[in-house]
Amino acid sequence: MSQISRRLFFLLLGALIPSVINDQTDAATTKKPTPTPTPKKKKKKPTPTPTGKKPSASPEAKPTQSGAIEGVFIAKSAELKLRQPKVFYLKDSFGISTGYSLTRTSKGVVAFSTRCTHAGAPTNVSGTQLLCPAHKSIFNPESGEVIRGPALDPLKSYRTIEINGEVRIVIS
Repeated sequence: MSQISRRLFFLLLGALIPSVINDQTDAATTKKPTPTPTPKKKKKKPTPTPTGKKPSASPEAKPTQSGAIEGVFIAKSAELKLRQPKVFYLKDSFGISTGYSLTRTSKGVVAFSTRCTHAGAPTNVSGTQLLCPAHKSIFNPESGEVIRGPALDPLKSYRTIEINGEVRIVIS
């Protein structure tokens, strides 16, 4: 008889423990709702009138509404030679380093992701090309186009801005 009552005890205990643990974790993770802040009313600024100047064709760094220059600093202009790709790294908000290939062309500086579009492996500079070491895809560093597969899609491109001796990349 003691064998049956012991088994019954453990069976009941096994059924009760998960529900008690769930109740405790629910109570510990229940948060009070946070109040939503109300936006402050802004004064309306007058619209500027045109001065008759023509916009320049070259890309320039434009201040955003907060007054900061657009883009993220990635390299000094002097570090880039004509048609010589170079890989630079930026850390995101999580501290993960991401590589970008920058190449100076006759039209300006171009930037591409270094992630191969076939398998996602990071490409390396090989002479004047970008080579994926995983499956040997080759990319043109000036256009991002595939020179040799197995990759089929070009590298992801990013807008660059060159101002005051700096190259900035716009990641969006």
